Amino acid sequence: MEKTALKVALVALTLVSLGCSLDGASGIGRVRNEKDLLAAFASGLKIAPVSLHYATSAQLTRLDKAGMDIWGVGRDEKKNKLAYGTMTPSQLKVAQEMGLSVNYLPDVKLENTVDSRYHDYQETLAEMKGFAQKYPQIARLVDIGDSWEKTQKKADRDIWALRIGKGGNSSLDQKPSVLFLGEHHAREIASSEFVLMLAKHLVESYEKDSEVNNAIEGRDIWLVPMVNPDGLEVAFKGSDWRKNTNTSYGGGPIGNGPSGGGVDINRNYGFSWDNSGGSTLPSDPIFRGPKVFSEPETIAIRDLVLRRKPIFLMSYHSYSNLILWPWGYTSEPPKDKRLPAIGKKLAALSGYEAEQSCELYVHGGILNDWAYGELNLLPFTTEIGGPEDGFDPPYSRMDAFWKENLPGAMYLLKIADNPDQVLSTR
Repeated sequence: MEKTALKVALVALTLVSLGCSLDGASGIGRVRNEKDLLAAFASGLKIAPVSLHYATSAQLTRLDKAGMDIWGVGRDEKKNKLAYGTMTPSQLKVAQEMGLSVNYLPDVKLENTVDSRYHDYQETLAEMKGFAQKYPQIARLVDIGDSWEKTQKKADRDIWALRIGKGGNSSLDQKPSVLFLGEHHAREIASSEFVLMLAKHLVESYEKDSEVNNAIEGRDIWLVPMVNPDGLEVAFKGSDWRKNTNTSYGGGPIGNGPSGGGVDINRNYGFSWDNSGGSTLPSDPIFRGPKVFSEPETIAIRDLVLRRKPIFLMSYHSYSNLILWPWGYTSEPPKDKRLPAIGKKLAALSGYEAEQSCELYVHGGILNDWAYGELNLLPFTTEIGGPEDGFDPPYSRMDAFWKENLPGAMYLLKIADNPDQVLSTR
């Protein structure tokens, strides 16, 4: 494949939140063929950045099941489908069995550079504590669970939520609830930052903004910026890290590129866990864990959702400029027509694309499938930013992300008492 064709393909790339960023077409560097990739593996390389042509979503789904860390998909100048990601020798064999041709991208680096203006775990927690202390009439800090490292007495990181609303707990329990989540995946730092910014906006704008007043006085709002606090700390050290840091299942060391120990938290939820997607190999970036809800992080979110049964769940990820809804594990459309209707409204507000999760490729064990399939809630995912942003965009990009995604968050809060209205106003 010609390098110019690959550059053209990258410009049109639609990326998913499953891999290291590609910093524009110039970030690809050299393009080598499959022979060079085999030679690199033979010399000791364990995981390599690659591109490959494919014909069907079923082929990409099979690679996902094999544990390939898929960054994104696009088309070349002849409109042939392309996928980008990282690949191990065993995953290359799967691609070869399907007759797919794989290119090696030796100059793509599997690491991140985190702008110092982003908030790490301690800084995020300090901000949340400050909100609760300064605005006690509307905000309270809630410890909803422990990170894996805390359960092992390796670190002291809890999973914290900020509960925002007017009135005591018993009063809030009677109001429609909305849950905002960030940072299921460690390296997706813009997602946790956005949820923190949303919390700040709500508490600081109360009694100054009528839309915020209505939300705080009429809703029970939960914000969890850091679902994966242990992983976040690894990402802040520069690692292209996706999972939590649970090493009890093997898989190798933490923080040395995308592979190693740990569990992909957003492949560990129930309902569709064993139906499709998610790897059974502990070293893979999308390792789903040994059983559903095996991780303290997913248990914490599960228990909060079961207790409050929020009308809406919005889980922020990065990147792709997408709004997604169930199902992810099957190509069947959801029976609840409100999901695509609201998803398309959110996309219109943000300027993002809207699609059912499975349209990327079929994958299970995700929060949205469980929340909808088990509890009939209305869950969505926002993929913040595009391929030019990657997982470690400069902090200056947060202003644009904020302007894109605040309207959607406020829209969910507005219609939480009557989600059916979206069908009558289409």
